[in-house]
Amino acid sequence: MTLLTPPISEPTAAFNDRCLVVIRRWESGLLPFEAALDEMRQLSRDATLRRHAAEQARAEGLLGYLEGYRGNLNASIRHFERSRALFHEVGNVHRVAICDLNLGESYRYKGDFSRASALFDKAYSAFRELSVLEDEALALGNKGQMLLSMGRLPEAEADLRESYRLTLQIPADGDNRNSLLCELHHALCLLYLRRQMVEDAWHEADAAYQMGMKDAGALGKGFACRAVGEALTHTETCPEGFTPDPDMYFQIANEAFRDINAEGEMARTMFAHARSLARRGRRMTAARKLQHAMIIFTRLGMVDDAARAAEAQLEIL
Repeated sequence: MTLLTPPISEPTAAFNDRCLVVIRRWESGLLPFEAALDEMRQLSRDATLRRHAAEQARAEGLLGYLEGYRGNLNASIRHFERSRALFHEVGNVHRVAICDLNLGESYRYKGDFSRASALFDKAYSAFRELSVLEDEALALGNKGQMLLSMGRLPEAEADLRESYRLTLQIPADGDNRNSLLCELHHALCLLYLRRQMVEDAWHEADAAYQMGMKDAGALGKGFACRAVGEALTHTETCPEGFTPDPDMYFQIANEAFRDINAEGEMARTMFAHARSLARRGRRMTAARKLQHAMIIFTRLGMVDDAARAAEAQLEIL
């Protein structure tokens, strides 16, 4: 009788470190997007040649992550599905759930909220069963932002607040802790602005800014400055320590997202900036920005964002 060796379910530590070096260099703006893609593709090819399914799956998942932030949603989904299939093959339940979470985020960007919701719930249930705190927080935070886009504010606030509570329990040196906190503060800022609770919105924007300008990477900085721009647009008196010019903060946010080629977030920043300009009476400039944002959303397949940009443009013209 031949004893079968169980498949290796995790990438080696050395391979995982090589992948993360690429991601961290890209996130910090030290590595251009195309170069990051090339290096990650090579890592995937190396793993394939060595027939190491878990390492190939890891590289495919990170290719999906890169493509997702660039706004290449169909490519992102293909990579995540490959990664999921490979991790399922080697029996890695945790990594399969991470792929479900990332697929949900891609479908959220595409405006397919029904599919995104099912994937978020599936991932969250798996993370709870596995007791993986950071991933629980991510799943709830992503679902909360989706519910916010849908206008389901009470449910959105409940998920965002629970995500925030869980994120605070992550060790302070956790890789994604601060950027996730900035993203959650930004989402809560938008939620309170929708409720016309400007003081609460400013509290969230200020918290995001204090963290985002210190140690939250380009993503955290982008979300933090966009939150300040949004809050300043609705604030009659500029809080102490800030410049009373929303345009400056939207520009800083855009530059932060550009540093990592997060094209989807750049377009969302352009959309938020356009609405701010319209509110301040600069309607023609706002209309041009909305048109540009709508073109980008459409090209990237961000259907819900494109529709909202089109509606905003009709309101302005």
